[in-house]
Amino acid sequence: MGKLSLILSALVILWCPFSATAQVDFSSTDAFLKSTLKADDRLSFEAKGDLNGDGLEDWAGVINRKREETSRTDQLYVLLRLRAGGYRVAEKSREEEVAGTGCCAVESLEIRRSSIHIQNNVKTDGKMTATTHQFKLHNGVWRLVGMKTYQTDFNPAVSVEIDTEVNLLTGSVIEKRQKGDDKPVIMRRRKRFATYLLKNFDFSPRFGNK
Repeated sequence: MGKLSLILSALVILWCPFSATAQVDFSSTDAFLKSTLKADDRLSFEAKGDLNGDGLEDWAGVINRKREETSRTDQLYVLLRLRAGGYRVAEKSREEEVAGTGCCAVESLEIRRSSIHIQNNVKTDGKMTATTHQFKLHNGVWRLVGMKTYQTDFNPAVSVEIDTEVNLLTGSVIEKRQKGDDKPVIMRRRKRFATYLLKNFDFSPRFGNK
């Protein structure tokens, strides 16, 4: 029995180093990109900053891939920096086909205050809409915590601007409407939101509003 215990202890000692190093997926973000990008794929946006409060510089990036001759996709990746060095993939979104007719193009990607802010622009039916989704590691889950939408409707004789700010954690919704040069009207309300996870993000301005 004593001999068996010694053998098991030795196996644990041998296994633990491999378990620890297995978490380090890539030695650098360049190594990640070299492994991930194929053929005509490209990194369209990237951002750096601390996402989990450990003081280390993490990374987020949007990979644009060519799937068919006339089809491309976008996918958001999140990499966390490890104290021992290197990075691991913490989360990634759905790989979604980039829609045509001016819909859903990624405009910017930022890391601010431990959150990922990704903006998509839409131009359709006489309307221009810019939507920013805010994702954060909240209670151990990468989820949508906020949204900002700026919409201008040029269909009426006088354009209408609608700015909406949403906090999915508190349920706060602030909407500001302005018609032409009229004084803006601000409305506040509360709404119960479902949980929207980063892994399900499809780059649609309707994500978080369905």
